[in-house]
This record gives sequence, structure tokens and C-alpha cells, in this order.
Amino acid sequence: MNGTLFSDAHAVFSNSKYVIFGVPLDLTGTHRRGTGKGPESIRNESYTYESFMPDLEIDFSEIPTYDKGDLPMKEPQKEISEVVKEILAAKKVPIMLGGEHSVSPYAVAEFADVSVLVFDAHLDYRDELKGDKNNHACAIRRMDEIISPEKILPVGIRSICKSELNDAKRLNLKYITADKARELGTKELIAFIDDYLPGNLYVSVDIDGIDPAFAPGVGTPEPFGLEPVMVRDIIRHVAPRTSGFDIVEVCPPVDNGNTAALAARFVKDFIGAREFGLNY
Repeated sequence: MNGTLFSDAHAVFSNSKYVIFGVPLDLTGTHRRGTGKGPESIRNESYTYESFMPDLEIDFSEIPTYDKGDLPMKEPQKEISEVVKEILAAKKVPIMLGGEHSVSPYAVAEFADVSVLVFDAHLDYRDELKGDKNNHACAIRRMDEIISPEKILPVGIRSICKSELNDAKRLNLKYITADKARELGTKELIAFIDDYLPGNLYVSVDIDGIDPAFAPGVGTPEPFGLEPVMVRDIIRHVAPRTSGFDIVEVCPPVDNGNTAALAARFVKDFIGAREFGLNY
């Protein structure tokens, strides 16, 4: 990494509650490339914000957070597995900065009992793409094989190929489209999430789940997406029962800085809401 740590991540590992690490992987992008620079950009933009967040009435400088830096990504699956195991064994909360979405299943696999809430524009349910089962377009399919379709809920979907749709129906994968999320509204959507995914959660935010008007710096933009405030409020609500978090697919070469800034803010909202037990 370039030496920049996530803002206010000044604790050492042993004293921390939250451990941030970057996974600068960009191997399987299918349109715009550059997600490997995502972790660096998110960290840089994290300094946009004051340590004190008035809407939560918290000061992040008082929350013990450690930034481990970026993993080398020579053996992505092994490296992510080992780091997440270490963090969980120490009873801390891992926060992973991507990088492409293919990294998320590697982290999810290390949780003993967890359901997964995913924000994404794409269903990512292909069994393979171009002969690669670890393509970023297969991320939710790989998670499904780890923990079962009934324990995964993708939200914000608006791009599905025909084979994905057929497999989702066959395997009973439920998902919420962006249009359906708007129809339900934040409160009803939160109630559905709580009912469908009770208990311990892992939250994976593919930033392209947000409408590209708010998050233009992504590899595969899809119009008519989610608004950031809805996603923020859902993250805040589920944070107290969430034991792992990632944010992926920020693509700095096509960003104006706003996408990385939004990603950094989601990280702060997750930590703040979880630490102080905020529940909308």
C-alpha cells in the first residue's frame, strides 16, 4: 500500500475491535478495469470526514480500529482465508476493502454460522464466466455453495442473464431488485431482511449496487440503482448483528472521487452503528 491508513485507524491489532485490510485484486473485470486501486482510493477519501460524526454523536478516534494494510494478492484465497481466520480467532471484526467482488466468498467461507446480505447491481450467479468459476460475476454463486441459497439475500439487483435467472429459480435464491426496494421503502425492506436473514450476518457491499449517479466509479455501471441513504440506513440497522463487512468494486480510474468517498463513509457508518448499538 502507499502508506496511507484508513482515517482514525490508529490502534494496534491486539487492542483493536475492528481490523481493516485491503485486497487490491483486479483479475476478472469484464468491462472497465482498475479495481485493484480501490483500497488505496477508499483510504485516501476516508480523510474527507471529520473524526466526529454528528448524526451518530460518535468520535471515531475513540473506537479502536487497526488497518493491516493491503494483502499482496499472490494467492488471494489463501491470503484472505488466513487473515480472516486470524481476525475472528482474536474476536475482532474484519472489514475488507476491494478489489473485485470475487474476493468476498473467500472471506465468507471462514465464518462458522452466518447469513449474507449483499448489495449489488448484478446477481453474480453465473457458475462460470470464460471458464473461470472465481470470476467476479460468480461471487454470489460461490457464496451459495458455502452457506446455501436460503441464507443469502442480494439487494439492488437490476442485471441478470437468462441462465442466472433459471438457476436462481431452480436453487431457490431470493433477491430484491432495485425497483422492488424502492417500492417497499427502507422500513419495509429492513423488516423483510430481519425476517429472512435472522441472526449473525456478513454484509457485502458491491458499490455498483448504488445508482451510478451517486457512484460512477465502478467497473460495470447499471442505471436505476439504489440511493445511498437507503443503503446507509440498512447498514446501520443490521450493524449490531454483523460480524464481517466488505466493500468492493470501487474503480478509481473512472471515478471522480465520489465513489471511493461513499465507500469510506459506509465503512464509518458500519463501525459507528455497530459500536454504539444503533438500530433503526
